[in-house]
Amino acid sequence: MTRRIPRRAAVLAAGALALALCLAAVPAPGADDVPWWPIQVKSWYGIYDPGGKQPGRAAVSLDRPRLEEWTPPRPPSGRYTVGVCVPHLKDPYWVAVNYGVIEEARRLGLGVDMTMAGGYGGGDVQADHLRGHLRDGVDGVILAAVDYAGNDQVIAELREAGVPVVEMITDVLAPAVSAKALVSYHEVGGLVGEYVAGHAERAGLDTVRIVFFPGPRNAGWAPETLAGFMEAMDSYPGSVDLADVAWGDTGREEQAGLLRRVLAAHPDVDYVVGNAVAAEAAPDILRELGLADRVSVVSSYIMPSLYRRIRSGEVLAAAADLNVYQGRMAVDMMARIFNGEVPGRDFPFRSGPFIPMITVDNIGDHLFKGLFGPRDYLPVFHLEPGE
Repeated sequence: MTRRIPRRAAVLAAGALALALCLAAVPAPGADDVPWWPIQVKSWYGIYDPGGKQPGRAAVSLDRPRLEEWTPPRPPSGRYTVGVCVPHLKDPYWVAVNYGVIEEARRLGLGVDMTMAGGYGGGDVQADHLRGHLRDGVDGVILAAVDYAGNDQVIAELREAGVPVVEMITDVLAPAVSAKALVSYHEVGGLVGEYVAGHAERAGLDTVRIVFFPGPRNAGWAPETLAGFMEAMDSYPGSVDLADVAWGDTGREEQAGLLRRVLAAHPDVDYVVGNAVAAEAAPDILRELGLADRVSVVSSYIMPSLYRRIRSGEVLAAAADLNVYQGRMAVDMMARIFNGEVPGRDFPFRSGPFIPMITVDNIGDHLFKGLFGPRDYLPVFHLEPGE
């Protein structure tokens, strides 16, 4: 579909620059002699009421966002175990989240039992895992939901049983959720769209043709990213042709299949934009199809293999949602609850780190370990309290 876009000011530009500058001094997490905090975050306090809430955006019942520094709580006294539910560990993105959760839980003396849903189609599996954690007697649950509203009932069951649930990375509706450590993927999409619009304008393209690979349709972050991207493309002075939107799970095989199908149907595109698994696979497939010299690749988030692609110039840029920090912040929120603090009053109900764009021009300013943890890290699924 082709649409004419009026020129307007790039509304996200000043914010993106400020956020990137705020992150310049963030230390690499996991360093032996350097604390990972403080970091600059965007926080919402107040009472959570999901009435009228849009996926990925803060509830209107919350106070206006604050820009503040995040520092961890004191370790809780006593023995606590947290059940952690994630979509999968099929790609390095979620391995990095595992690193952030495990390292912060270890530092605070918390136990962890982590389960995986097997992918974004595993809503029933994840619900079973949540109920399993409840039966096992965990003290709290950190959830990275595979579905925006699919876990609302089981989250309510946990809350009724006195088990707090902190949402991490992906958003949920869930009136009973206790707190959220995440960023807005609508904002992420906006930063990516702003980058693509600026790059295309500098290239002098009257019409920019894009194929977009958001990720799983049922996962809140994927449609949020696409919506933010298209809003940001309003800054483009020419025509924008969104030639195809290809939804699918973020397994490499599925994304590679989508890429081959879409690029065979639309070989004249200018940009491949979308999730990091698609962006990481795209350079090889573009070479196979003889399109590598004319099609640029931009990602909506980053993972280790994509970091290397940006450094080599095969991928232009990626938003960095700082998932290691989101994992650490989720653990901190749970520890604060164990310490008797009240979400929305004593600490933010919702908070997440600022989002930089990692590009071929600035990647030297962003250390690998600061984004992903150690290169040789292997996931940990169980941690005893105090271990």
